[in-house]
Amino acid sequence: MDMKMTQDELNAKLKERFKELPKVLQDAITSTDIQKQLRELADTNKLHLDQWQLLENEVLLTLMGFQPPEELADNIKADLDVTQEMAQDLASNVSRIVFQPVREQLERELEHPDARAADTTGVEDVRSQVLGEQPVASSLEPEASTNAESATSYKLQATSFVAPATPPSTSPTGKIERAPVSAAYKAGEASTVRKSVEDDPYREPPQ
Repeated sequence: MDMKMTQDELNAKLKERFKELPKVLQDAITSTDIQKQLRELADTNKLHLDQWQLLENEVLLTLMGFQPPEELADNIKADLDVTQEMAQDLASNVSRIVFQPVREQLERELEHPDARAADTTGVEDVRSQVLGEQPVASSLEPEASTNAESATSYKLQATSFVAPATPPSTSPTGKIERAPVSAAYKAGEASTVRKSVEDDPYREPPQ
């Protein structure tokens, strides 16, 4: 790669080439945390910041197809100004932590017969099967909302679950009939002076 190219020009060419790549390769590149892996590799080998950036550029150029993978060690030696031994060690680690996962992902996406299945636990397999066959249940708890109309609507829905109050008892409709007036009753006369008490409800006949 022409080292006289500015960083902006390099970024432009990378973006242009990335758009031309098949989607399966784009997904493989973006799904691999290359920057994190290279930073850990740089820390392990005590590379300076500028060396780490150059190493990242070499890896991306190789992934994008600008440079062949077999020349990675020589390019690292020339650009990072390191020994041949360190350059070879860096290239081997890049192949292991970057190129190999990308290659395996490509093979899985393309359904290659020699593709290695992704390592998953039994719980993850069951979870994937369940999520693939059954819809995910929605939450039973209402979401908090600052909208007054939404809050009012939810409040109205909540009141529909309250049991109705006990209805009041019905008033009696029948008429109360009074006992017939005694024939011995006289207005203004005390019941104690009456001679006949046969039909007087307030007095009992003498035994």
